[in-house]
Amino acid sequence: MTKKLEIDYAFGYVYDKSKLVVMYPVGSNVIDEKEYEMEVEVAFLEDGIEAAFEESDIKEANDTIKPLEMFLMKPSKIIPFVTSIKNYENKEENEKLLKEFDEEYKVKESYINKGYEIRDVYYVFENVVKYIPQENLDTLNILKIEKEKFNMDKFIETTRNNLDEAINSELIPVNMEKSNLTNRLFLKTSKDTSAKYVVFGTDISTYSEGILCANKEIIKDMDVDMGDLEISNTKDVGYLIEEADGYLTFKISNYNSQTPNGNQLAQIVDYSGVFKKMMIDFIGQFIK
Repeated sequence: MTKKLEIDYAFGYVYDKSKLVVMYPVGSNVIDEKEYEMEVEVAFLEDGIEAAFEESDIKEANDTIKPLEMFLMKPSKIIPFVTSIKNYENKEENEKLLKEFDEEYKVKESYINKGYEIRDVYYVFENVVKYIPQENLDTLNILKIEKEKFNMDKFIETTRNNLDEAINSELIPVNMEKSNLTNRLFLKTSKDTSAKYVVFGTDISTYSEGILCANKEIIKDMDVDMGDLEISNTKDVGYLIEEADGYLTFKISNYNSQTPNGNQLAQIVDYSGVFKKMMIDFIGQFIK
């Protein structure tokens, strides 16, 4: 009788800025020992996780990991790991086969050699503050300008008028307060603050189709390159504007009006796809 192996898998979510790989277990597979090489080659060399794993398993893992994006941003990649190889009948660990696997595919080794930590997902959730990257976000400014050289009143008025059919004008702008944990995250506040969120693009699927933008353009192709942004009926794209020392800085951010804990927040993003040029051009017309 052919010996059977029980292989435990995990997805590794790679966060380059935090030098971290977060491991999420995605179940086991029982196969004949003679099919072992073919099984792992599909996942690790040929077609990747979409071909090797069930769509429901991938979705469950992604949904569980997603809250980490609030602090660590989106993972740069997702890679499969074999975490255990056992004899199916007696559950005895096959350390020799697992060692040979690690030596052949060098998945863990390559990240450890680069200085990455490899941690269980539950550990990371409990210790997420430890992995929040310390960043200088000045490079993400799409505009830095002396306050008196920018017509803020006209900017707000034009945005309200152009988005009037989709957004209540009282929600433009929104007062924001920077999180104590990360410079990327701002929380909505009732206080008058030096940080504001001004929406640029909003989903209009409740009454039409696409994304209505403050420059009056409508993006109907929802598969367009949005970079790190997510736009839905609860998530907009807009400007995170900060005032300090007589200057205004503008960064592109995602605004989430319905988070699990009830907060409304804006998160500065690195890459905004097609929106970056549109948003730079739009604010350019309000420079005095």
